[in-house]
Amino acid sequence: MLCKTSVARKVLSYTWKRNLGLRRSQLYLIDAKKVFDASVDACLLVCDVSTDERRDQVCHVYDGLSSEMHQSTFGYRNNRLIASIERYERWKHLEGDGNFYKWRSGIKHDCSKVMELEKEKHGFRNKLGELCDLEAAYIYPMLKSSDIAKESIPRPSRWMLVTQRTIGKDTTSIKYTAPKTWAYLTSHSARLDKRQSSIYKGRPRFSIFGVGAYSFSPWKVAISGLYKKLHFAVVGPHAGKPVVLDDTCYFIPCQSEKEARYLAELLNSEAAKEFFKSFIFWDAKRPITANILKRLSLVALARELGARDRIMSFLAANGYSASPHKQLVLFEWEKAIRPQGYDGRVAAHQPIGVGVASAPEV
Repeated sequence: MLCKTSVARKVLSYTWKRNLGLRRSQLYLIDAKKVFDASVDACLLVCDVSTDERRDQVCHVYDGLSSEMHQSTFGYRNNRLIASIERYERWKHLEGDGNFYKWRSGIKHDCSKVMELEKEKHGFRNKLGELCDLEAAYIYPMLKSSDIAKESIPRPSRWMLVTQRTIGKDTTSIKYTAPKTWAYLTSHSARLDKRQSSIYKGRPRFSIFGVGAYSFSPWKVAISGLYKKLHFAVVGPHAGKPVVLDDTCYFIPCQSEKEARYLAELLNSEAAKEFFKSFIFWDAKRPITANILKRLSLVALARELGARDRIMSFLAANGYSASPHKQLVLFEWEKAIRPQGYDGRVAAHQPIGVGVASAPEV
């Protein structure tokens, strides 16, 4: 079958999931630009159908139609598609579903001409070219995927109008706390009201999405979901405010620079990158996703790198404490057990109830 490589993976994933009896699957890459003058990742997919028990769930990938040796092998393990079977078998011990650090996505607003601004001497200028006089209360420095993907994070040159601190929060209070900002939003209501995404349906006017206490954490470890490289960057505050990210970025909220730099060091390690590469198909539209990122157990990674004690100390500072029985207990932050100096407005993690979770073996 001649098709896109993404289609070939979907076909194989469908058949493997249902155990439909394929074996000896082979994928031959084709230079579609040269052969068809098309800018697309194309391939020839060849499969044998098995009528007996001789079946497998792997596919060998070849550089071209004339290649005799395969360059890589992807397949199906534990009910999901694996990009590199070899890497997965080497690093699968780092996988875990009990992470106490949660990956978040940046803020989604779907109206950059109104919601994204550049700061000038006499105010802010939007992408429509208008000079806007706005209160500072709802304006935050922002970074985009293209900024996060750079080896050295630039100083924020854009600002985002953030109308809510949590999803679904009433926005009419802006009218009283920041009347100039409300007037600005109202003047551009036609653009904001016609946003097509269903996530805005039934929400307060001028709503945004992907926002919570984590969005306002002072420090973050971030990665671009669009760029084809594994680079985790430390993002700190700017101009006395936390930096927010757009919705093409993923991040872990942190409460200190020391914590953020430590987590970035772990995530940029060769072990972490090899683990992630076992799941990433680089020709995908968004190769890096939160679903892939959350598969890595940071505790297991820290143990692999001989840095277990440090991550346990940061977990304790975030409300977890190690017990003699190798459990991590999450205390309730919103009430009496709140640590001294804790500020809920910039909390790195949304509070949840008291509970006991099984920790990875430490």
